[in-house]
Amino acid sequence: MQKGLKIFSAVIFVLILIVAVLFYANPESETMVNIVIYFAYILTAIAILCTLILPLPLLFQYPKKLKKVGLSLLLVVVVFGIGYLLSSGDPINLNIENQPSEQTLKLTDTGLIVTYILVAVSIITIVGGSVKSILDKKQ
Repeated sequence: MQKGLKIFSAVIFVLILIVAVLFYANPESETMVNIVIYFAYILTAIAILCTLILPLPLLFQYPKKLKKVGLSLLLVVVVFGIGYLLSSGDPINLNIENQPSEQTLKLTDTGLIVTYILVAVSIITIVGGSVKSILDKKQ
């Protein structure tokens, strides 16, 4: 397993280097920009698939953990739902040729709002954990 993971990581790293070198060799090319964007889509899809598929054997080995995974997924869906409900999708006034659609703007707003929510939760968790550890040391 470890050897396969190292080979997979090396292949991905080499592909990233090749795409980066090709991009910086000719950054003005629209074709090169499209290749980089599609490569980013591929890497994102690989990351999502690995995140979803690799934990499956452990979940079937420890069925009690399925409840925690289900609650975590539900929490992610709730956060994205809140972000989607709070997003407006209102058009912005820019002098660009191809205006994005309302759905594209709504999804972009959703991504930004979800990011804000997750950053806020992270900061609150870090500060809360620090305060809790300080209070525990005093007792």
